[in-house]
Amino acid sequence: MINFKIFLIFLLLFPWIKIDCASNGVAIVDLKKVALRSKAGKGVEEQIAAINNDAKKDFLDLEANIKSMESNKKSNSDARTIEDAQLMLYDAVRHKKNQIADAYRIAISTLDGEIKKVIAKICQKKGIELVIANDAAVYVGKKFPDITSEVVAGVDLSCPAIKVELKEQK
Repeated sequence: MINFKIFLIFLLLFPWIKIDCASNGVAIVDLKKVALRSKAGKGVEEQIAAINNDAKKDFLDLEANIKSMESNKKSNSDARTIEDAQLMLYDAVRHKKNQIADAYRIAISTLDGEIKKVIAKICQKKGIELVIANDAAVYVGKKFPDITSEVVAGVDLSCPAIKVELKEQK
């Protein structure tokens, strides 16, 4: 009990003692910036955009064919064929959206795993014990080192590209 009182008095009498957060092993990282600035993250976004554009072109062509069929409609059987084509187009769009969403999820999960590996390597090298995502913190002082740029560089070295692959859905 006496030791605790002496320690408390010591802390109160010597307020000039400064605790350095960096030496205590705490750092900040902006995961969103890492994902958007890394080569792999940019590549995933470009691939998804290209896949979306290709799918849009295909679906616009199908929609144009359906509109052409509607303008040339002559009988009830033609109306039924047009309705079937519209339903098939709707199902194809829904299927492709699900395929793209799954492929994106897999690619981002792969990128997330690489980011975590790079953060772990940086932490081991610098003696950092805790890394806080900056969007999870309410306030971050300037004493905490931001390792975002180091993580981006590390991800670029360890994983410069991630291939987005569409898989057939069941």
